[in-house]
Amino acid sequence: MSSAEEKLLKHLSNDEDAIIQDTFVWSTSVEISHQEVVGAVKSLLVDAYITAKESTTNFFVLSKEGEGIVSNGESQEISVFKAVLAAGVDGIAMKDLDDKVGKAVSKIGMGNCMKAKWIGKNGANLIAKIDSVPEDSVLAALQALKGDDSGSSLDSKLLQNLKRRKLISSVSRKSYKVARGPSYSPVRVKKAADLTKEMLDNGTWKETHFKSYNFLTLGEKVGGGYLHPLLKVRAEFRKILMQMGFQEMPTNKWVESSFWNFDSLFQPQSHPARDAHDTFFIKKPAETVSVPEDYYERVKEMHEEGGSGSIGYRYDFKKEGMII
Repeated sequence: MSSAEEKLLKHLSNDEDAIIQDTFVWSTSVEISHQEVVGAVKSLLVDAYITAKESTTNFFVLSKEGEGIVSNGESQEISVFKAVLAAGVDGIAMKDLDDKVGKAVSKIGMGNCMKAKWIGKNGANLIAKIDSVPEDSVLAALQALKGDDSGSSLDSKLLQNLKRRKLISSVSRKSYKVARGPSYSPVRVKKAADLTKEMLDNGTWKETHFKSYNFLTLGEKVGGGYLHPLLKVRAEFRKILMQMGFQEMPTNKWVESSFWNFDSLFQPQSHPARDAHDTFFIKKPAETVSVPEDYYERVKEMHEEGGSGSIGYRYDFKKEGMII
């Protein structure tokens, strides 16, 4: 049993009505990652140790830029306006503004100041159109979200503006409300999947908790068989020979002699495939009935002396070896 399972069941053992309202909040209090707690919840649900109701919490998190504004203590538009206001009635040139507040801050802040009509253009310079620094609503909103990430206290249009500027992002988190289940126990007992011979011998099967079986479930479909590689090769040879004009004969009705089956195919008379344990023989007739004499001499010569580039087997070819 995992640490998360153990602590979760222990928490529910305090009282029959004990519950965990939010697993995310609870996981923080017991110093266990919420992901591990969710895994324990799903595992315990399988054996009905607990009941769980899923809930979704939406909240906002500050981006790196948003965190930077909070850290600096002012938004880009306030930084730009302060620089323009400090320049006096003559205003400040764009290049000087970039040097003073930074090009990135200048670009974002100037656009927002123009939109809010805090500054304007006087020739090539920027001048202030109001006399005092306005309220920094962006900074205030970001600070508020640091204290309450739900954003319930903020105007929806302001939140949309912060999201558009990528200062914040909306995040959804799933958590669970957990209570005791019908099979609840302070300690989880792992159920056995199989009934073993040892259980039957020592009688422990009587006290063992087994996983439930679904007798209606279907097994895996059995696929068709496959041809053996040798059968595939044989089929390929048969196809080639048939295309060459050969015809099949019912060999199960015929008995071939050793001469035609071995000798004429240039297989030596001492080859182990010609032994009785690899080849079937009959008693009547025990020897080859007839062989064309001229062809027999050619086969004999090939075995003894070779020909057509072969040196033969260099042994005395015996006619007695041509038994049926």
